[in-house]
Amino acid sequence: MGPPPSGPPEFLDSGRSSGPVPSSPADGARRPAGRRRAVIAGGAIAGIAAVGTGGYFAWSAYLATGPQPAEALPASTVAYVSVDLDPSGKQKLAALDALEKFPAFEENVDVDRDDDLRQSLVELVQREEGVCPDIDYADDIEPWLGDRFAMAAVDLGDGGGDVDPDDVTPVGVLQVTDADAAEEGLEKLLGCLAEGGDDLGGWAVQGDWVVLAETDELAQEVTDAATDAPLSDDDDFQRWTDAAGDEGILTAYAAPAAGPLLAEAVGSFGGLAAAVPSCPAPAPGASVDPGTDVDPVVPPCGDVEVPEPDAAASALREQLEDFQGMALKVRFDDGGLEVEAATGAAVSGLDTLPASERGGDVVATLPDDTAMALGLGFEEGWFDSFVGGMAAGSGGLLDVDELIATIEQETGLQLPEDAEALLGESAALAVGGDIDLTEVAGMPDPTGLPVGIKVRGDTDRIESLLEQLDAAAAGVEHRGDGDHVAAGFSADYVDSLLGDGDLGDTDAYRDVIPESDDAAAVLFVNFDAGSWLDRLAEGDDEVAANVEPLSAAGLSAWVDDDVAHSLLRITVD
Repeated sequence: MGPPPSGPPEFLDSGRSSGPVPSSPADGARRPAGRRRAVIAGGAIAGIAAVGTGGYFAWSAYLATGPQPAEALPASTVAYVSVDLDPSGKQKLAALDALEKFPAFEENVDVDRDDDLRQSLVELVQREEGVCPDIDYADDIEPWLGDRFAMAAVDLGDGGGDVDPDDVTPVGVLQVTDADAAEEGLEKLLGCLAEGGDDLGGWAVQGDWVVLAETDELAQEVTDAATDAPLSDDDDFQRWTDAAGDEGILTAYAAPAAGPLLAEAVGSFGGLAAAVPSCPAPAPGASVDPGTDVDPVVPPCGDVEVPEPDAAASALREQLEDFQGMALKVRFDDGGLEVEAATGAAVSGLDTLPASERGGDVVATLPDDTAMALGLGFEEGWFDSFVGGMAAGSGGLLDVDELIATIEQETGLQLPEDAEALLGESAALAVGGDIDLTEVAGMPDPTGLPVGIKVRGDTDRIESLLEQLDAAAAGVEHRGDGDHVAAGFSADYVDSLLGDGDLGDTDAYRDVIPESDDAAAVLFVNFDAGSWLDRLAEGDDEVAANVEPLSAAGLSAWVDDDVAHSLLRITVD
C-alpha cells in the first residue's frame, strides 16, 4: 500500500484548500487545534486499518467542516453568527444541486461549481458598492483570505455579575491562510477605505484568524481572552450548537448572558401598553356619548385602565432573565435546505403547555394529496396554560375572566372543559390540493372549499358540542368515525378526511417532518399536491418556473430533556 495522499480531494473548489497557517513558535503557544489533530490522527490510523488509506481520507474530507471562528473568540462572547463558504463536500454538492434547479439562481448568481466564492463576493461588493475598485482580488486578497468568517458581540468586562452593555464590543473574525500576507492585505484595505472616508478599525492576527475591532487594542484584548478561554470550548456554546444539529453554512449562537441584555432593552422601550393611544380629552363644554353598542370584552375608551408603560413587557423580561442560551444552524442536506434551532423550553414558552408528542398523529392520517396541514397535540390542562400565557403577555390589557365569561354566555360552552374536548388529544387543520387560493380571499360563501379539521378524541362529545354550536347553520359539515371527527365546508372533503389516509407514510412528508412521531406541532406544505400552486402562479411564467422545482416544506417543534427544538426543512424535486 502506498503512502496516504498529501491532501484531501476537493469536491467543490472554493478557491483553495483549507489548512493550518504557518506561524511562529510564539503564535503556536495556543493551539487547541493541535489536540484535535491528534485525535483525528488517531482516528485515521484506525480508519487505515479498517477501510484503507485512500478511502478514509476521501470520506473524511467529504464530511469534515474544518476549524471555525469560535476558536478565535473568547467564552465571554454574548452573540455570534458565522458563515462557512467551504462546508463539507456533501453540503457543497447538496447546495448546488438544489439551487441550480431554480432559473432565477442560474440567471442572477454567476457561480459555477469550480468558482471561488470568496472572489465572487468581493467582486460583487466592488461592483455594486464601488468599494476599493483598485484592490485586485488575486494579488491583494486571495493569498490570505480563508473561507470562514463571523460577526460577534464580546463582553470585555470583568466577568462579575450581569453583563454591562457598555462592556460589549462588536468584532469580526476572518480566517486567514497566510498571516504575513493578511497584514499586508489589511494595510492596503485600510488605506483604500480611509481614502473613501471609511475606517476599517483595528485588528490582531493570531494563528489562523484575524480579529477585527474598533481599535487594535480592543482586537488584541479579544484575542488574548480567546487564548485563555475560547468560545469553542465553552460549555454553553457546545451544548446549544450540538443541540442544533450538524454544522452547515451558517451558525448563530446567543449566550445565556444575552437574555438579561435583551430584557434590559425591552424595559427601556416600555411595554405594549405604551403603544396604546390614550383617550382624547373632550372639547370644553362637549358631552361624552359612550354609545350603546359596547364590546362586552373591551370596555369603552373612557373606561380603559392603561397599565404602567412596562407592565406589558414584564412577562417577556422575566422569560429573558431565565434565558439559557440558543443556537441556530442553516445547512443543505439530502436535497433540501434545513434551518434547525434549539433553546431552553422556558424561553420558547413550550414549558407553559403540558408536554405533548401528538402534533403529527392526526396529520399522518390525512389524505396523501393534502396540500397544507397544521397539526397540534394536546394534553389535559392546555387551555388554562394557553389563556394564562395570553394574559401574562398582554400586560394587563386582557381581562381573561371577563373574556371567558363572555364566550360561555355567547356559546353555552363550559370552559375549559368543552374547549379541551372539542380539540381532543390531537387535531389537524387540512387544505386539499385542488383549492384555488386566488379566489378564496373574495369568496363570500366557503361552501365546497376543500378545507377542514380532523380531531382525535371523544367523538360523541365532540359531535354533541358541534351541534350545540349550531355548526350546520354556518355551513359546516361534520361527522365522526371511530376515534376521529372531521368538519369542513365540503361533504366530500369531510369524507376524505375521515378515510384511512397515509400522508404520514409519503416520502414528501417524511422528508420534511422527520420528527413527526415526537413533535408537539407540525406544519406541512406539499407543493406537488393537486394544482393549487400552478393556479397561484398562473399568468406569471417567471414565478411558475421558479416554484416548479419545489417539492415540500415542513416545520416541526418538539421538546427533549427541557430543550425546545424546531426544524424547518424545504426540499426540491
